[in-house]
Amino acid sequence: MNQSMKEQESPEQELPSLGQTLATARQNAGISFAEIESRLKMTHAQLTKLEQDDYQDLGPETFVRGYIKNYATLLGLNPVDVLAMYQSPEVPPQKKRMQSFSRRTHKEAHDNRLMMVSYIVLAIVLGSSAFWFWQTNTAEPEMAQESAVTALEAPETDITNTQEEAQNAAIEQTIDTDVQDTQPVNTPEASASNMAETKPQEQVKRDPGLSTVVMYFNEESWVEMFDATQERVAFGVKKAGYTMTVEGKAPFSVILGKHRAVEVTLDGKPVTLPEFTKNRLAKFNLPLAE
Repeated sequence: MNQSMKEQESPEQELPSLGQTLATARQNAGISFAEIESRLKMTHAQLTKLEQDDYQDLGPETFVRGYIKNYATLLGLNPVDVLAMYQSPEVPPQKKRMQSFSRRTHKEAHDNRLMMVSYIVLAIVLGSSAFWFWQTNTAEPEMAQESAVTALEAPETDITNTQEEAQNAAIEQTIDTDVQDTQPVNTPEASASNMAETKPQEQVKRDPGLSTVVMYFNEESWVEMFDATQERVAFGVKKAGYTMTVEGKAPFSVILGKHRAVEVTLDGKPVTLPEFTKNRLAKFNLPLAE
């Protein structure tokens, strides 16, 4: 009985594999590899692997089955019977572990990129908030800074103006004294001569090309003024109750710290200043543009 079972099993063990079946059919048909390569558009290496039952490097299983079917059809074999002999190759455990590690590495890289983007967005939000907070707290009126600067310059300017006025007064007094000492007794001729001398002086002082600006300060305020020749005719902090009179060529370029506390006249005519933002420097020209 054991001998009969061995005789039944031996034919099954001697059945050729799929690759051997293809190789035998090719040899019996007398077809060369070159002819098969040209007709199936396959390489010599792919045909050799099929005949050696080496399917791992031939690509996905769908491609492998397509190769076997086309090869069997070309050799005149039944593709269904030949495909029934096909057995999917087992993937080595090491390769599976490699794929798992690659998948994990890809996931970690994706998580790192997502975290980096989150950090960048958070940094932008925090930076914008900090900039807005800083801008809000430091957006004080321009007058505060300029007043601090002019407050330091004003005393020196006032002192300089006072010294110049005192020197001019002393010079005028000296000139008047010298004229009185050297002036002869009043005679009609002398009076006529004096009138002839003083008349040109009065005409120079009353040059029609000059305009006069008078400012009365109800409160302490900073002022700066240029005439049409870009000459600065007024500068500094003026105290409450001070009346400032300047002459120059119109139009004048004026900057006031507190425009609501200053009354302005131009050539004897009151000037109504336009409305400016409170606690901001008022910049305008005299005469006012219509």
